[in-house]
Amino acid sequence: MIWNMIRFLSVILFVLLTCHSVLFLSWINFFNIQTYKAKLTLFLILSFLSVTFILSSILIHLFNNTLTRNYYLLSGFWMGLLTFLLMGTVLIWVIKGVLWCLPINIPMDIFIRNSSLIFYSIAFVYAGFCHYQFYKIELRSIHVKILNLPEQWKGKRIIHLSDLHLGGAKHIEFLKKVVSLTNQQNADLIMITGDLFDGATNFQKRYMSLIETLEAKDGVIFTSGNHEIYSGIDTTRKLIEDSKVILLDNKAIVLDGLQILGISYPEFKNSFSFDFNDPKIFTKGLPTILLYHTPTNIKGAGQNLTKIQSKDYLAPDTAFFYARELGISLQLSGHTHAGQFLPYTWVTKKIFKGFHYGLHKIDDFYINISTGAGSWGPPLRSGYLSEIVIITLE
Repeated sequence: MIWNMIRFLSVILFVLLTCHSVLFLSWINFFNIQTYKAKLTLFLILSFLSVTFILSSILIHLFNNTLTRNYYLLSGFWMGLLTFLLMGTVLIWVIKGVLWCLPINIPMDIFIRNSSLIFYSIAFVYAGFCHYQFYKIELRSIHVKILNLPEQWKGKRIIHLSDLHLGGAKHIEFLKKVVSLTNQQNADLIMITGDLFDGATNFQKRYMSLIETLEAKDGVIFTSGNHEIYSGIDTTRKLIEDSKVILLDNKAIVLDGLQILGISYPEFKNSFSFDFNDPKIFTKGLPTILLYHTPTNIKGAGQNLTKIQSKDYLAPDTAFFYARELGISLQLSGHTHAGQFLPYTWVTKKIFKGFHYGLHKIDDFYINISTGAGSWGPPLRSGYLSEIVIITLE
């Protein structure tokens, strides 16, 4: 796991250094910066900003307090703003290239400088708007028709929560809001599909005390996501097991004739195979709801899910063939955040072949992908807000 994280951080650092280098060279050109002192100042500022998100992520994991949370929030905001600044930079270079090719006699330096100020101002305003959207949580209601659903489940309501990411930009007040909104729905069952925690081990017990105030007639069920692994999967399991929340860690339970199967996000350090042919683990023929953090295929019995998940991370299998073959009625997932904001909404839509958000139906199989109640990284949202999903079974 450590080496995987080191490789991941190395790639992220390389990308960030490259992006900030592009800004540095472009701004010198666009704004005609010539003095050594001005260039050095800009270089030092952008050098610090290139590592600030990684630094803040480490600090908030080690020392979660008001100072580190605000630093994480600001550095995350810069990460989002950086995206918009780079988009503006590309447009300015395109404009400059087009003007250079055309027989137009205009003061190029002044035009490019003024155009840059306009584009970058738009980037700041749009980032501010996305940050405003970041604090909103919407309620999304869907109806799902499940074949052979027991009579006692017809008309019942399930709350689907995912990706709260407690411990980063989301803290106690946010969790209180989620709990309050959820409890107002008077749900029969609450299902949490991973990424509940995001570092902040010193606050996890306090988070759990609030999560235990979630109210549902048939209880609260949880299965893990990838960020539980980063935060410490053993710690998370112990917290859940010591609470009244039901942990479905690669197992199934049956509630009044409805089977609920929870598959945890594959751990890096362990190989994992799930034998769906074992009747002690999974009962075929029952209407089943699958909780699986990523909107991907769970593959077949005896296959190593850990290796498959790593191999297919950027080209996931979204045919859901095996879930459909098993007769699973509904899969609940999160993970994608629907990209959080443009242009990443387009990226996740492309990577997950359209299964990045919302309710989808393939024959008798349904999958609902939540944008998540929380968010990760840049405290920005656009297009797809954070959400709590209310599912009515039919």
